[in-house]
Amino acid sequence: MALFTTRPIEERGPQEFNDLLKNKKVEVSSHALDHLSLQQRKVFKEEEIILMMERETPRKAYLQANGRYAAYYRKEDGYRKLIFDIEEQKVIIVTFLDVKELPKINLEK
Repeated sequence: MALFTTRPIEERGPQEFNDLLKNKKVEVSSHALDHLSLQQRKVFKEEEIILMMERETPRKAYLQANGRYAAYYRKEDGYRKLIFDIEEQKVIIVTFLDVKELPKINLEK
């Protein structure tokens, strides 16, 4: 039985990452906002996270063992990690979180 984890298995370079997103609509799943309080939901806008993905190049991006992708975008006080699925015509942001620094990832060969 295979265990599909969030463990990164392959790094994606900037050009390869941009090619993954090319001509796809970016959406935020309702699950992505589940961890936000009601007060945070009033302040946070989905457009902010969509524009981040559409306009910025992540510092690091990985394919995970579960088939989803993780991308780390630079922010003033650390990084925003986006977890997303890629479908034929769209990219769905499944969840996100803010982290202080990039994780040290040792990819198995």
